[in-house]
Amino acid sequence: MPAVTQLHRSPTAQLAEVSGAPRPLLTPPGQPGTPTPAPVIPLRSAAGPVSVPFPGGPPARSDGLPGADQELFRRISGIARSVAQGALEVLGGSRPLQQLARWLDQENYERLQLRTNLVRCVGASPASPAGAPAASAHRHIVIRSARVCPVGPGVFEASVVAFDQKRVRAVALRIEQRRGAWRVTALEIG
Repeated sequence: MPAVTQLHRSPTAQLAEVSGAPRPLLTPPGQPGTPTPAPVIPLRSAAGPVSVPFPGGPPARSDGLPGADQELFRRISGIARSVAQGALEVLGGSRPLQQLARWLDQENYERLQLRTNLVRCVGASPASPAGAPAASAHRHIVIRSARVCPVGPGVFEASVVAFDQKRVRAVALRIEQRRGAWRVTALEIG
């Protein structure tokens, strides 16, 4: 008999089970529409700038100040520019992925390969009608700017702004020195 009664439960009983207990009231008790004043936080006086020391000393600078290694920054910037341009050309279909194997670590190589395959699958269209011009696979990529920041010894992060014929894209890279060679260990393409 209990099985029969469960089959014929009222819809309001089912709704009560699903909705659970009533929710608490989130507004404080008082008059509705009366705003409560926000707490005021006093600012520090302008006694002087607050300095936070770096654990390993100040980072190297690229503006000609002491500690700057201009040649290293130029080299890392060149690597970032080349890898970003190459990765965008791979996604566009005008460069084979194998040309980036020297610069990318295994994980980023596989991620770029997967993304390239996805772009090609999504971009594949049925046969075009006769007389329609074929779409050009070559997309000329222009690197607008590159910025390099040191993170630690032998570790740099770079941001690159690139322009292809359709849009401007941002590329972020982490470049590390491993076994005497510079490798891209993180690659994000926007």
